[in-house]
Amino acid sequence: MLRHLAAVIGIALVITLGVAGPAAAAQTSMAKVVIIVGATHGTTPLYRSYADAAYNEAIKYTSHVTKVYSPNATWSKVKAAVYNANIVIYFGHGNGWPSPYPFNTGYATEDGFGLNADLNGDGKLSDYENRYYGEPYMAQLHLAPNAIVLLHNLCYASGNSEPGGVAPSVSVARQRIDNYAAGFLKGGARAVIADGHMGPAPYLRALFTTSQSLVDLWRSMPNYHNHESSFASARSAGYTDYSDPDNATSSFYRSLVVKPGLTSTAITAAVGDTGVDPASLVFPGRASVELPDAPLFATPASAQLAGSDTAGDAPSLLTLPVGTRVKTVALSVAATSTTPAIIQIAGLDDPGIAGYISAADLAPRDSRAPILVGIDSGSGWLSPNQDGRFDQITVAGIFSETVDWVLDIKDANGAIVDSTAGHGSSFSVPWDGLVDGIAVADGSYTWAARGTDAWQNGTASGSGAVVVDTVGVDVTSLSPDGSAVSTFTPNGDGVGDTISTTVTVPEAGSIVAWVTDANGATVRSWTSTSVAGANPLIWDGKTGNGLSVPDGDYTLHFTARDRSGTNGTGRTRPIRAITMLGFVRTSVKAFYPQDRDRLAPTTNLSFTLTRPAAVTWTIRNAANQIVVSHLADAALRAGTQVWTWDGRTAEGTLLPIGTYTSYVTATDGADTISHSVKVDMNAFIVTTSTQAPRRGHTITITATSTEPLSSAMIVYVYQPGVTTWHATLARVDSRTSRSTITLKNAGRAGSVRFVVRASDLDGHSQFTSRYLPIS
Repeated sequence: MLRHLAAVIGIALVITLGVAGPAAAAQTSMAKVVIIVGATHGTTPLYRSYADAAYNEAIKYTSHVTKVYSPNATWSKVKAAVYNANIVIYFGHGNGWPSPYPFNTGYATEDGFGLNADLNGDGKLSDYENRYYGEPYMAQLHLAPNAIVLLHNLCYASGNSEPGGVAPSVSVARQRIDNYAAGFLKGGARAVIADGHMGPAPYLRALFTTSQSLVDLWRSMPNYHNHESSFASARSAGYTDYSDPDNATSSFYRSLVVKPGLTSTAITAAVGDTGVDPASLVFPGRASVELPDAPLFATPASAQLAGSDTAGDAPSLLTLPVGTRVKTVALSVAATSTTPAIIQIAGLDDPGIAGYISAADLAPRDSRAPILVGIDSGSGWLSPNQDGRFDQITVAGIFSETVDWVLDIKDANGAIVDSTAGHGSSFSVPWDGLVDGIAVADGSYTWAARGTDAWQNGTASGSGAVVVDTVGVDVTSLSPDGSAVSTFTPNGDGVGDTISTTVTVPEAGSIVAWVTDANGATVRSWTSTSVAGANPLIWDGKTGNGLSVPDGDYTLHFTARDRSGTNGTGRTRPIRAITMLGFVRTSVKAFYPQDRDRLAPTTNLSFTLTRPAAVTWTIRNAANQIVVSHLADAALRAGTQVWTWDGRTAEGTLLPIGTYTSYVTATDGADTISHSVKVDMNAFIVTTSTQAPRRGHTITITATSTEPLSSAMIVYVYQPGVTTWHATLARVDSRTSRSTITLKNAGRAGSVRFVVRASDLDGHSQFTSRYLPIS
C-alpha cells in the first residue's frame, strides 16, 4: 500500500479546478489581456475612460489584465507587457498606409502604435509627445499562440481616413486594412480587428463567453452593417481580410483580418492536448483503479485506518477491480510522510460507486474538458440549385482531443434538418441543403457542433450560421450605361490605356466580367469581389494571355453573383479600341516665356501615330477656346511629330500666363480619336492642401519654380480684412519649396490671395498668384 506513497504525497499541492465547458472556461480563463492607451494629445483622457470600461469587462473573465496607459505607454513598457498576451487592446493615434504623408521605408512608422516618447528631451513624458512605432516594431511583440489584437478609434486601421481627410476609395481602404494588420500578424497575432467607433467590451464578452469562429463573432457585433466584403490578404499569406463599412462603399470603420478557422475559445481557453493524463490527481477530476481489488470505504476514517501501519483493517464497502473509472470528488485527508492521501470518489460509469479510497490505489486520468479550437464553415452561404457553385458547404472543426461529436443543422425555428455524428479529434461534414432530395427553403440556418471526451469531463461546443439563397441578384446599372460606344486607346502611353465601368449591384458578392470581340469570341474574363452599391471595374485592353487586343469593336459583359454564387440578369456595354494616336506629350510641365529671358522660353509638344492619319493639332486655353491652330486636317505618316512652342499665337503674339492644352485629333476615315496634355505658362506652379481654407486653420502651400532660382521663395498672404503678411517657404528640392502656415483668425470671409515670389537665376523678380475662397 505504501509503494505509491511518494507519488501521492504532493496531491494536496496540485488541486486545480476542472473545466466543464466553454461557459465555465470563460469564468476561469487564464487568458492574458493587455490594454494600451497611447499618447493622443487632448483626447487621451477620453481614451483612458474607454480603456477602463474595457478593463471592467475583461476582469470579469480573467485576473490577468494589465493596463499600460499614457503617459507611461513607452515602447519598452508596451513590449514587455504584451509578451505572450492573448488579447491586446489599443486606443490611440493610427498612422497607416496609403496616407497623405511621405512613406517610411519598411513601414517604419506605419501600421502600429502611437506611444509616449520624450521628443523634446526634457526628461518627461506627456500625453502630447507621440512617436509612431510601425510594422518592424509590431513584428517583435511575441504574442501568445492564437492571439488577437483589437484596435479602437484609430485612423487608417479599418480603412478609414483622418477626420476631415479625403475619403478613401474601396481600393485604398482595402490596402490600409491589409497593411495595418501585417506587422501584428508577424508579431504572433492570429487575428486583427479594427473598429473605429465601437469599444471592445462586446468583443471581449463574445471572446470569453461563446465558442464560435472569429468571422461569425465579428459578424455578430451590434454595429455590423451587412455591407461585408472579403478578399485575400496581399501582405499576409493565408489570411483573409473582411470589411464592413457604414455604407456600401464608404465610411470604412470595421475590419477583420484572420486566418480561417480561428475560434473565440482558442484565444481565451487553454489549448493543447486536453486528453493527456495529468501527473497527479486533480480535484474534481478523473482517475482509474490501478491495483486489483482496491477497497472502497464508507468514511475517510475507515480508509485512513485501513492504510495505517499500526491499526487493523477496517471493513470496506466493496472492492473495485483494476480499470474501474471514477470521478475524484475531493481530497478528504491529505497525505503524510507515512500514509497516502484519502480521496472521495464516485463512479464514472457506475453511479452506485461512492465512498473513499486510498490515493495509492488510483492513477490520474484525463481531467480536462475538450475544447473546440478550430471551426471553418467557408463563406457561410449555400445555394442548392445544382449550378456547380456553392451547392454545398463543409463545416469542419478541430477538437483538443478525441471525442464523440455531433453536428446538427437547424432552421430558424430551431428544428433539426440534418444531423451527423462521429468519433475523432476532427470532423468535416458536407451539407448539400437537401432533405429527402429536396432543397430546403431559402433563409437563415444555424449549425451547432458538440463533442464529449471519453472521460466525460464536459462538452466542447461551437456554432455558426449559414444562409441558404437560391435567388440571383441582378446588375442594377452600368456607368457609362452602354447606350453609346465608348473608345479607349490601350497603346501603353499611360493615357486612356484602360476603360472603366462602374457596375452597381444591390448586395455584396462578386461580379463576373468578360469581353467578346466583334465575332462574339471571348478574349478575356475575370471575377471580382463586389460590395453592395457601386463597383468600378477596369479592362486594360489585354487578352487573358496578356497580349494587347487589335483595334476594333468589343463588348463588355457584367453579371452579378450574390454570396451564394447565384447569378442574376447582367448588362453589356459596347466599346472600341483605337491605338493609332498616342504619347501626346509636353517636355516640361511648365515654361515661362512671358518674362522673355533665356531660362524657360519653350516646350516641346509631341505625339505618335501608329498608322497614317489626318491630324488636327491646336492649343486651347483654360476656357477650352482654340488660341493656336498648328495643323488642320494634315495628312501625316506613321511616326512621331514634335513642335517646339514658344507660347505665341500663329501671328507671333505672346499669350498671357495660364494653363493651356495641346489637343490632337486623328482620323483614318474609319476611326477618330483625340488626346491632349496640359502645360502651364507661369513662373510657379502653386498648390494647396485644401481648396477651402478657414480663418485660424492651417494650410500647406507648395510651389514649384519653372526656372532655376537665385533666392528663396516667399509667400505673401492677402487675407480679407487683415494686413498683408508673408512667410518663407522651406526648400524641398532645387525647384520645389513648401510650408504649412496658419491663417489669421481675424478679418472676414471672401477671397484669399497667395502670391509666391522669388528671383530667377538671372536675378529677375517673378511671382504667381493663387486665389481661394476663405470662410
